[in-house]
Amino acid sequence: MVYTFAKYVTWPKNILNRSKVLVLGILGDDPFGQHIDRIIKNRKANGLYIEIKRGKTLKDLKGSHILYICNSEETGIKSIIEEYKSKYILTIGDGINDFCKLGGIFNIEYNDGKPVFYINLEAASKAGLIIDTRLLQLAEGFVISDAE
Repeated sequence: MVYTFAKYVTWPKNILNRSKVLVLGILGDDPFGQHIDRIIKNRKANGLYIEIKRGKTLKDLKGSHILYICNSEETGIKSIIEEYKSKYILTIGDGINDFCKLGGIFNIEYNDGKPVFYINLEAASKAGLIIDTRLLQLAEGFVISDAE
């Protein structure tokens, strides 16, 4: 699902023109292991190969275009989202309560064992990102941020 998001989200050209790779940062207790490395190896999104960084702190993931926030980071989620909103970074939550309401862009949840996702279009717009309509059609639902 993360690779699909990367394929169908567009960053401003001036942001990606400075990059040789699209960086996926995984913050917290990585639920994927090497599985995501095999899926993404030698694949492109937005014309760039994807590089994976893993870290326990935001500092470890500096330079990420995509920030996958593991549910192990739920207790500090407000400050994480606050740090990254409006910075051309696609934020993805791993089933984190109120992730999109707090200003995250995508949140992946499971209904009867099947992965589904929710989108906060307002947060995507504030981050300067455009989500392709094909991806919008697959969303389980849309969420509006709580008033700031």
